[in-house]
Amino acid sequence: MMISLASRLRNGFVLLLLSATTTIAAAQTNYYVSSSNGKDGNNGESEAEPWKSLARVEQAKLSPGDTVHFKSGDVFNGQLVIDESGKDKAPIHFTAYGDGELPIIDGANSKGGSEIAAILIANQDHIELSRLEVRNFRKRSMANAADVNAYGIWVKNTGQRVLSGFEFHHLVVGEVYPIRAKKSFNDTSVTGIRFETTPAKSKMRAFNTRDIYIHDNLIRHTARFGIALRHRPSKIEGITGTALDYDENVRIMNNRCEDLGGSCVLMNGVWHGLLEGNEFIRSGAMVEPELSVNRGSGAWFFRSNHIVAQHNVSIGSRGHNDSAGMHVDFNNENVLVQYNFSYDNEGYGTEILGKNRNVIWRHNISVADATRKAYLPRPEGGKSQHPGKIVFVSDFAVPKRIQSSDVFIYNNTYIVTSDSDPLVELNGENVHLWNNLFVVEEGSRLGRKVTIGWIKGPAVDVQGNRFVGNVSPNFIALDKYPSTTPLSVIGELSDVNTFAFTRSKIMASKPDSAFKHPSFPAAGKGIFSHVSEIPKVDYFGNSLKLLRDSDEAIVGAGFSAEK
Repeated sequence: MMISLASRLRNGFVLLLLSATTTIAAAQTNYYVSSSNGKDGNNGESEAEPWKSLARVEQAKLSPGDTVHFKSGDVFNGQLVIDESGKDKAPIHFTAYGDGELPIIDGANSKGGSEIAAILIANQDHIELSRLEVRNFRKRSMANAADVNAYGIWVKNTGQRVLSGFEFHHLVVGEVYPIRAKKSFNDTSVTGIRFETTPAKSKMRAFNTRDIYIHDNLIRHTARFGIALRHRPSKIEGITGTALDYDENVRIMNNRCEDLGGSCVLMNGVWHGLLEGNEFIRSGAMVEPELSVNRGSGAWFFRSNHIVAQHNVSIGSRGHNDSAGMHVDFNNENVLVQYNFSYDNEGYGTEILGKNRNVIWRHNISVADATRKAYLPRPEGGKSQHPGKIVFVSDFAVPKRIQSSDVFIYNNTYIVTSDSDPLVELNGENVHLWNNLFVVEEGSRLGRKVTIGWIKGPAVDVQGNRFVGNVSPNFIALDKYPSTTPLSVIGELSDVNTFAFTRSKIMASKPDSAFKHPSFPAAGKGIFSHVSEIPKVDYFGNSLKLLRDSDEAIVGAGFSAEK
């Protein structure tokens, strides 16, 4: 995916043609900007007479349907301020023209000091950004140190009205670092593409940001996030817990993040969010260790409702805490994680924290995850107190620990690789661990410590799982219908298609007639129109209907062939 995405970003954007045609049909005026041969005194309405500066773009009175084109190969220093809105089906579009490298907007080289954001959009909407490269390495300029965070693109909704209609695509966003690092991990909000919405001030002034579509971008080298959305909660009766207390209808699709200091994606305060087809590569990287948080899962969700994460790939997450392929943080409801592949993420294979309700984790494949060892020196400094766990259901929440309820972890494949020793923790209410496949390679072990948290009601429901290799008898003993039939792993573990098991190898030993798929109420609606409440296929696209009709079942995430 990296090569094909970079090729599209640099060489013409075949996939952009349909989008460009739609925009041109609605366009009123095309403007052109060139730092190399433009003049701000030009009319800007042709390639022959382009404007020169970002300041001249800000002075222009743009209208719905207008397009501003920046010359390919040029560098524009300073901040692009977008202070007009488009309208439905007629966004204001900022993009490139000409051949060559993408035009660069660099917020760190502004006269008088670096800008907190290279592109700033405050209280405006119906905006499209494409075919631009955005940078903001603020350490280069120390003159303006009022805020030590940094953003590539920053969209702010301060609560004046509902904002909607954002499409950001085929961008390269990177080299986003602050003037200096903050001491607190949670105070660091450095982000490549960031949306922030102020909470409701009253019932009459409850506004959110909605219809956000971020796709086909390359984001690399930031101090923390690649893409982040944050809608802080209100405390107003009648607003709390409704869609107006969240950003709404967010799609983050087919992006690639690599070598970020933190996580690729954060959804914090999102109502209906789709995370699909993305690649998260080396989250928690130490590219600029003195400016970065050096810790991060590929993606995570916080205080959000109705979230689907599917068909994503997470590789190489690092950090003294978290650092899973992706994880469900606390205070979420109705989260579906399915058909994802994670490899070599040192924190956890599955991570679900506290105060969540109805979390469904199914048909995912985890390989070589959960390798972190506690109390050893860390590359980023210090020692971690959080050993890797292949399945980690925790009661961690703030301000106090509260167990999650209704957690369903089923039909996943976990492969524990050589020289690792992951633990297991199941600390929640109504937690189900069904029909998963745990394969432990020679030289490793699984479940040296198994922690079960219980407050009331029945204990955890563990049944129909298959355990292969050096697995703790205490873990196996939790299972109502365990299987320990041998199973060999042959192939390249970093490529799921080379080691995938055949159907005959992963048939369940005893299907449970009481098994019922959990409910995901948003399935089949809106941005989830293509998401099925009951899975129709396994990880590899094989039909599961045939298995149900024949009263057969499989363990793990799926099979590569019938025989």
